[in-house]
Amino acid sequence: MSEQIEGRLGLALQAIAAELEAVQSWSRISRSMGQKRIVSVFGSARTQRGQPSYEMARSLGAALAERGWAAVTGGGPGIMQAVRDGNGDALSRAVRIEIAGEEPDSVLDPSRSITVSTFAIRKLLLTHDIDALFVFPGGVGTFDELFEVLVHQDTDRLGWFPVILMQPEGVRLWDAWMRFMDEHLVRPGLVNASVMSHIAIADSVEAAFAIADAASPQKVGTTDAATTSTEGAAGHTDAREALKI
Repeated sequence: MSEQIEGRLGLALQAIAAELEAVQSWSRISRSMGQKRIVSVFGSARTQRGQPSYEMARSLGAALAERGWAAVTGGGPGIMQAVRDGNGDALSRAVRIEIAGEEPDSVLDPSRSITVSTFAIRKLLLTHDIDALFVFPGGVGTFDELFEVLVHQDTDRLGWFPVILMQPEGVRLWDAWMRFMDEHLVRPGLVNASVMSHIAIADSVEAAFAIADAASPQKVGTTDAATTSTEGAAGHTDAREALKI
């Protein structure tokens, strides 16, 4: 068993090493293509056209395009395809990984899309040097990506940016998640309240941009942040309500 795990680890490390030069080159090219800002969008690959989340994601992509903002996604179907539908090929960026059953309708050209072999590299490209993160309802992959952002920001390994939870009409996932985080993690002291200080729920594209425009680029955990780790759960709740549009 140990030999099998060691072998898989070795293969993963080799894959990361082999991709580094190509990843760095692609990142430089894609980020020099004239966009005003770069944002990332997470969400389910299983969301179908016509569903509220899909239509909201497409509207978000179109609104980003109107502002000249590039949208980076995981390049798959569902929410990722919806954002690209709205954002257009010129501004869309995709960081793909091959997953059976999750093929997009089409693939962007190589200057705008890259396929990597590990989730670690994919998440690095999706979360670093961005101006905002928009998160739609999704499954374990979406939550994995979201929690990685929170961990990296909380431990000062990732720059500060607003995390905007997109919640279309009739969907209450993020309300439930925020309650869970507050009741079961923040109040018992399992996480610092500052982890949640820059997270807000938006029930429309207009509300999402109001949050993004109001956010100031500062680090989580500094005394200038909306909530510091010493303020406790009450400070967290106030900051959440202040951010919620």
